[in-house]
Amino acid sequence: MKTFKNYLQESTLAKKYDFRVKVAGDFTSEQEDKLKTMLARYQVETFKKVGTTPIQELPLDFPQIKNCEVSIYEVSLNYPTTQQELTEYLSTGLEVSRQKLVVRKPGEPTEEYQHIEANPRTGALLDDPNYKEAGDPKFEDYYGDKYNSGFVKELNDLLKLQRKARGEEIPTEGAATYNTDSPAHTESPIKQSDYNPLRK
Repeated sequence: MKTFKNYLQESTLAKKYDFRVKVAGDFTSEQEDKLKTMLARYQVETFKKVGTTPIQELPLDFPQIKNCEVSIYEVSLNYPTTQQELTEYLSTGLEVSRQKLVVRKPGEPTEEYQHIEANPRTGALLDDPNYKEAGDPKFEDYYGDKYNSGFVKELNDLLKLQRKARGEEIPTEGAATYNTDSPAHTESPIKQSDYNPLRK
């Protein structure tokens, strides 16, 4: 029978921890070798240099640095760690300022924003008369009688919650009453004049 320690080891060994290390500025081959050596502490599964960006006036992920290139490495580790721990460990060991070194995870929104599609769209969006990129939206979810009634109901529910939170009495819903429901309110409030121009 397996112990908890065996299960823990199997679960941690089976999982991979992917990161993307970015270094701004000049990054020599000696520093690259040192980076790989330092990562051996976390049992490197794969180590790949994605490339080096051209010199940019304002490189992404480095808002405080101007006019420099960025070296990007993709690493997969077998030993668990965090972005913050890796950033601190690598910046200290490589003697690189933390302003010049960033560790990201591949699924982060900033990484998705920088991702380049294999088959990018060509042409303007308005050139497509069927608007295929719009998908299949349900317009009744955004406007119309059904949407309006649901919106009003949501506002009423919100108002009830606010009144309840303030300790106010919530009026009970009943049949609507109008001023014509009682015979006392069927006459005009304007009194008719006694003057008749035809009377002599």
